[in-house]
Amino acid sequence: MNKPQTILLIDDHSLINTAMTALLEDMYDGVQVLVGTTAKEAFQLAEKRGDDADLMILDLGLPDSQGTDIIVKLLQGHPALKILVLSGITDSQSILNTLSSGAAGFVPKSLDADTLKTAINFVMEGGVYIPSKVLSQQQRAGMNPQLPEEKPDSKVHLTHRQCQVLNLLSQGDSIKSICHKMDLSEGTIKTHVAAIYRAFGAKNRTEALIAARKNGYIVN
Repeated sequence: MNKPQTILLIDDHSLINTAMTALLEDMYDGVQVLVGTTAKEAFQLAEKRGDDADLMILDLGLPDSQGTDIIVKLLQGHPALKILVLSGITDSQSILNTLSSGAAGFVPKSLDADTLKTAINFVMEGGVYIPSKVLSQQQRAGMNPQLPEEKPDSKVHLTHRQCQVLNLLSQGDSIKSICHKMDLSEGTIKTHVAAIYRAFGAKNRTEALIAARKNGYIVN
């Protein structure tokens, strides 16, 4: 992972902003943390720096915004922006709705510092951070705790090679990284990724991973 240069931090609580800024500056030497406290300021920062920012950490409980619409609108204007949601609302459905809207991860505000750092690093590297609470509930619902493979009991069937690509996607690997690990061309990997998205009816990596888990594929 290259050293991050700019992180956008949007939260209406000054204590959260102060603590998060200190944590990020401790994690990444020389990082610039730009702070906003409203949805309006989130869009302004995204307009100014969204195309070169490494990450946006976003609170969904802003006074001038409700629900996940803000994520959808931010990503419509800046589709490459990675958004990590930091929220006090932690029920499983809210988390899944957040991820389905295109967020690259969800972390509860109650998360301990070490786990929060892990989540931030994982998202910065291209992964989708899903709280263990959601995964454990899915596993209790009867999912097989194995790595992806062809599953005859699933409504969606992937080839063995597509399962390998899916697993690497879940680990946060970029297309180039997957090419290197699998010793395949970029065009071939993009074809597999497109096939995975079509199979799950997904528009992005987040939706594909959520759909994969719903269909019985447990990925890292």
